[in-house]
Amino acid sequence: MSNLRSIKSRLRSIRKNQQILRAMKMVSAVKLRRVQTVLSAGRPYAQWLETAVHDFLAQVAEHEPPHPLLARRPARRVLWIVLSSDRGLCGGLNTSLFRYVQQALAHPRLPTEPALLLVGRKALDFFKRPQKIAHNFRIEQAYPLAEAEANILGAQLCDQYRRGLIDTVDVFYVRCPSTLRQVPELAALLPVVAPPAPDRPQQQVRLLEPSAESIADDLLPRYVISRLRQALLEQQLAEHSARMIMMDQASKKAADMIDQIQLDYNKLRQSMITRELADITTGVEAMA
Repeated sequence: MSNLRSIKSRLRSIRKNQQILRAMKMVSAVKLRRVQTVLSAGRPYAQWLETAVHDFLAQVAEHEPPHPLLARRPARRVLWIVLSSDRGLCGGLNTSLFRYVQQALAHPRLPTEPALLLVGRKALDFFKRPQKIAHNFRIEQAYPLAEAEANILGAQLCDQYRRGLIDTVDVFYVRCPSTLRQVPELAALLPVVAPPAPDRPQQQVRLLEPSAESIADDLLPRYVISRLRQALLEQQLAEHSARMIMMDQASKKAADMIDQIQLDYNKLRQSMITRELADITTGVEAMA
């Protein structure tokens, strides 16, 4: 009987865990759809910005002096932004990203020691353990990054680049090309590089009002902020996707465990019933 009670207790525990896993999967699915909606809503604006920046740079390339956000300098002050999650239970999402950053840190052609701007508790926990990393870096700052804060950070980065406080800015994040696939990615934010040509004939801008410089002052920071925001949303999308997959797999594994334990319970109960029937039969025969 004690074995039966322990098995039933284990079954109850696993079923409760399975309910929690299913609930977490549903929550991740809802958050995933929410981020997908935001990404889809912002994609036309991001594409328009890319087209506008491409056409503008193609128009002024030969006639205007380079804008400060376009100026390339020797990479003496390098800033890397690492986007990670605050919570775990998302498989190897953060591990693959940190491995990708470590490979970049180990690159023999890395010009200088980069400063890391860490976003997410997991990145801070990982990069604060110097014994785990054999390469030099320094942590610039670390904080959670919401969508509104991404706009502020993008504007601050542009301002620091103008003033020569930083020479290059790159962002490491995880891109989610499909729900079942997450890929570490590196995107260069500053200096601004002309985006690829759009799938249409280039539009020649004949007149720039009020001036090319003032247009660049408004357009290029918007482009940097848009790219940073897209990277943040892609990272969130990958996180919720990975967590949803992990919770689904764990829920299925719990169901398999429940089936196996239920089978063991039935076998044990059947053997106990058979033994009791045999004892009763033996007693009846002895009395006869």
